[in-house]
Formats: sequence, C-alpha cells, structure tokens
Amino acid sequence: MNTNKVGTLTFDKRQLDVYSSLDEPLFSARDVADMVGYSAGNTWNMLGMVETDEKLILPMVVAGQSRSVSFVTESGLYNILAQSRKPLARKWRRLISDELINLRKQRNYNVLEQFQEWDHKLDDIYFDEETGMMMQSVTLPGGDVDQIPYRGEALAL
Repeated sequence: MNTNKVGTLTFDKRQLDVYSSLDEPLFSARDVADMVGYSAGNTWNMLGMVETDEKLILPMVVAGQSRSVSFVTESGLYNILAQSRKPLARKWRRLISDELINLRKQRNYNVLEQFQEWDHKLDDIYFDEETGMMMQSVTLPGGDVDQIPYRGEALAL
C-alpha cells in the first residue's frame, strides 16, 4: 500500500490530505485528530474508536526521514466522526443521516422496509473477538460456508 498524497479534501473549511488512492483512501490519524479537534496526545485514544481493520501503520518519508505513520481507512474516518462528540462530527452525522433518508426515499422504501433489509443483511456478518475484525459468512460453490473479512458489500444501500 502506498502512502503517496493523492489529494486534499475540504469539509467545514478544514482540510484533510488523502493518501494511497481516491477510491481506497487512507488518512493520517494525526491529520484526522487535528481536523476533528482532538489534541495530538489524544490521537491514540481516537484510534481506539475504530476497528482493527480500519487502521494501519505504514512507513512514510517525513522531512526526509522514514517514519512509521498511523493511518485510518475511509470507514475508520467515518467511524471516528460517527462516535465523536466534537462539533465537526455532529455536523457530519446530521449530513449523513439526511443522505441515508434521501437514499431510502429514492429507493421507494419506507422505514420498516429499509430496516427489514438491513436486518436480513446483518445475518451474515459478525465481530470476531479473536482477530478484532468484522467477518462475513459466504456460501461457496458446493454449499460450504467460509468466513472472510467483511468489506462492506452486505450493507450497501
């Protein structure tokens, strides 16, 4: 996985550098902490909000020296914003809930139908305490069931 900067996003007049790729972005945990409003000393506490598979440490050249830098995935960024009580996160949650409601209505679902669909999709995912990861049960050709890391397809709207 590369740590090249590929862009910068702006949200509520705050900027956040995007690394790796625009389709599978990574964000520096320190930059996320700064953007959301956590002090540098609270970056590790903030990382406690995300799942094991939503954070990683990668080598990166900083000021000419190779360093180990903590990154969060796009899902990790969203989980931090979903759990934080900081003002920026509150604004983000409102926007996201409005987006979800609009998507539900565009699909001509009422709230009961939407939750019924989500409930059905939840049947195949679980949190594996041993690995610290969300897992998904998939049926293989021939009927065997395998457990793979969850990648988000099951709950897509």
